[in-house]
Amino acid sequence: MMAKKPAGNEAGYYGGDYSKAELADLDHAQGKSLAEEIGMLRIMMRRFFNLTTSEANDLKELKNALQLLGLSCTRLARVIQTENSLQGDSADELSESLHRAMSAVLDEMGSAGLDGHGEGVQDG
Repeated sequence: MMAKKPAGNEAGYYGGDYSKAELADLDHAQGKSLAEEIGMLRIMMRRFFNLTTSEANDLKELKNALQLLGLSCTRLARVIQTENSLQGDSADELSESLHRAMSAVLDEMGSAGLDGHGEGVQDG
């Protein structure tokens, strides 16, 4: 049994298994969306489908390929759902932050008599 290389902190448990280029890619991808992974899954599924349909010799091979494609579609759907969830959470957090900030500004304006209802306004 081969011992694993010690993992670096930034790459986690599997860090010893990555090349320098892969570590750089992982570092660049942190905090980004899953769009590239979604695209990669779609391309690989298409390649697999094309290869299978051109090289399958019998119904059993096609059945097995269909099962794998079904699993891949399920995984793709989960990644897309996760991406949408992450993007939605981010937008909701931004909206909530803006709402809190605007409420605070309006409260301050109201307590200073600058709420636009004539209070605190001096006629000259």
